[in-house]
Amino acid sequence: MDINQVLACDAILEDWRYLVLHHSDSESGSLESLESLHRRRRDQFGIPWEGIGYHFVVGNGQGMLDGRVVSTYRWRQQLHGAHTRSPRHNRRGIGICLIGDFEVQAPTPRQLASTRKLLESLMTRFDIARHDVLRHSDVAATRCPGRLLPFEHLVASLPMPAAVPAGVH
Repeated sequence: MDINQVLACDAILEDWRYLVLHHSDSESGSLESLESLHRRRRDQFGIPWEGIGYHFVVGNGQGMLDGRVVSTYRWRQQLHGAHTRSPRHNRRGIGICLIGDFEVQAPTPRQLASTRKLLESLMTRFDIARHDVLRHSDVAATRCPGRLLPFEHLVASLPMPAAVPAGVH
């Protein structure tokens, strides 16, 4: 995976502060299937969603290549997300969706390796600390991204951030 190609975008980079992990809550899927699903949804006012709410999708070999990371239009255009009910985490958080239902089955080793590489690159690019890598369930009442995502292990494997002076974040 060429992470630089995945991170390419068409707009001036936003000041992202959070990385929010999700699962698709489905055995299989792809960028296209999630896009289609999200376009059929409506918000609390009955207004259709603009499209996929995430910035990145990571495949599991069932609908997308195992470990393949793709960016969505939200990333390429540096648009806010629509992946949590938290306005702050939608505005300032990069939504990353791994294909799978991690209440039933754990992510694949390739998915985890690609996700780690993506997280590390985004953390470096935007100076995001480990404690700002979040699960969807950290910001909303949900089980997403599922109990079988080894979140603590994944975050512990990420590099320690450079020292940041007090009061900067």
